[in-house]
Amino acid sequence: MIDPFSFLIFAGTSAIALAIPGPTIALVITRSLSDGRHVSVPLAIGIGLGTLVGSTAAVAGAGAILLASALAFTAVKLIGAAYLIYLGIKLFIAEPTPPDVAVSRNHSSTLHGLRDGFFVTLLNPKSIAFSAAFIPQFIGSESSYLWQAAFLVVTFSVMATLNGLAFAFGTDFLRRFVQRLSVLRWMNRIGGSFLIASGVAGLFLKRPAA
Repeated sequence: MIDPFSFLIFAGTSAIALAIPGPTIALVITRSLSDGRHVSVPLAIGIGLGTLVGSTAAVAGAGAILLASALAFTAVKLIGAAYLIYLGIKLFIAEPTPPDVAVSRNHSSTLHGLRDGFFVTLLNPKSIAFSAAFIPQFIGSESSYLWQAAFLVVTFSVMATLNGLAFAFGTDFLRRFVQRLSVLRWMNRIGGSFLIASGVAGLFLKRPAA
């Protein structure tokens, strides 16, 4: 059983950490402005799934391996940075959906959104390192490590999903007031530039001291 006070601290700290916009949230916001929630909602769900897999791997030992192995850290860093740059370029040149055109969810856009949200989150070595250092601090010795770790990982992943959905629906609501396609194009370029810059910055990310 996790101490209720410790859990409240965990939940509050997690909420603050998740609310700070990073590449994943920038992707959700920009795609929601560009194409609406039929694209950004799957993105948010993909972020939650990526958080679930990444955090599970982190507390299971992958985080320690990532911090201890320069080769593993560099490989994840390079793949993650390349994927961010790729998505940034796609977003920069993408043509947004006109605000007055109703769009419907389709199988392809759902799968693409889930994929992009999942891999952008999973291939971020900073997220894995954060989970490896953060979650175990709230696991006590009075009950099963496995049960407590699973509970905290699922809680963190659900919160990550809800955070992404909040940005997705909030931005989609604001999109209704944007009537000029040129504004959405510039939003795509700004968001794409941010993702490209984040990917380039990721190339210079240094492995934290173990």
